Amino acid sequence: MHRALAAIGLLLLLASDARGQEPPVEIPPVDRSPFETSGFLEARPAFFWLDTDAALYELRALDDDTLGARSLELNSRVQFDVGYRRGWFGAQTRVVGDARYASGRWTTDATAFEAYVSLKPAPTITIDAGKKTMKWGKGYLWTPAAFLDRMRNPDDPSLPLEGFTVLSADYIRTFSGPLQVMSVTPVLLPVFGRLNQAFGEEGHLNVAAKLYVLLLDTDIDAMVLGGGSRPSRFGFDVSRNLRPNLEVHGEWVRVPHSVTVVLSPDDTLTTRERPATSLVAGLRYLTDASTTFIIDYYRNGDWYTPDEMDVFFTLIDRGAEAWDSDGDDQWLRLAGRASAAAYGRMAPMQHYVYGRVSQPDALGVLYLSLGASAIVNVADGSVNLLPEVLYKPTANMELRWLGGIQYGGFHTEFGEKAADARFEIRARYYF
Repeated sequence: MHRALAAIGLLLLLASDARGQEPPVEIPPVDRSPFETSGFLEARPAFFWLDTDAALYELRALDDDTLGARSLELNSRVQFDVGYRRGWFGAQTRVVGDARYASGRWTTDATAFEAYVSLKPAPTITIDAGKKTMKWGKGYLWTPAAFLDRMRNPDDPSLPLEGFTVLSADYIRTFSGPLQVMSVTPVLLPVFGRLNQAFGEEGHLNVAAKLYVLLLDTDIDAMVLGGGSRPSRFGFDVSRNLRPNLEVHGEWVRVPHSVTVVLSPDDTLTTRERPATSLVAGLRYLTDASTTFIIDYYRNGDWYTPDEMDVFFTLIDRGAEAWDSDGDDQWLRLAGRASAAAYGRMAPMQHYVYGRVSQPDALGVLYLSLGASAIVNVADGSVNLLPEVLYKPTANMELRWLGGIQYGGFHTEFGEKAADARFEIRARYYF
């Protein structure tokens, strides 16, 4: 009996082979909506302890007679992200609306951070037109290779940035061998009238390009920006995972003719032209306990020396005395112009170190994250320390407490900031 059953089974198997395999059952495709929407609504009150003796406090107090030793801000934001994709056509927009209460008055603003259309005429070619962020560079806080993007917020580098209006294309190819991927990205960025006026000098069609390769499991970018609204520059960045839990990255940028506004000892604003080389070198390390360490070193190629910063702070001190004694504000106004031109920018000096540590599910509490960041000005020893607590009680709700402590000596970068300390609470609801 068993032999008969075995023989029947063998005959059925041979018959199946003779006929060939049955065609696979086809699963009908899922009819997905071409639209994707997301966003969040947040409330963010912030409390500041101000340093009434600091130089930058004097600049703020010149235009805000309500400024005292304490300051409360009420901030709120709503962000909408809408994407559309159907075949070869796509579109993406990100709209951000802000409301802020400070110094006894409300201000509101609504801005399209991104709004562009995307065409894909071939599998290897994508063309984008409109307002978008390019996201060049590998650094976590400082990205000198981000030629076409705005500077990140030092208090929260992960915040989305407002883009510029561009026309760009991507041509991408894949290979088998040491060179795995290559892409070329040419970009046109016009600055005419109010279009992209924050980018630089008006009346130029700026040309940029980036070449990306994935070579021996190493990400490498080479980029260039033609002269126009900003001085010409070129550079490269690199990123590689040395181990699954260890990533290293770096950027190098050269500006052959960098132009900087300089405050001379005779209280005049002049320009200085010189070559500038900036670089970033850093790493990201993940421990077995899921603790993440990030450290970046930044060398600013277009820096001010401690003596040049001292001239700036001294001008403010002298201007504050003149304003208090006889109401003469000309020196503070001059210092304000110098601050807006370059002295008040993020990282105006030469050497900086950024460090961050974060721990998810901290203290054995699910969805509780603890973290802290620090920005150190190596040249003058001043520090900006940013502790953080983040908790997600539900999948679409996020609560964050962020502190800020700025410490430094007389006439140092963080020592002369308007606020010695601050804390803010952010409640964000995702939809």
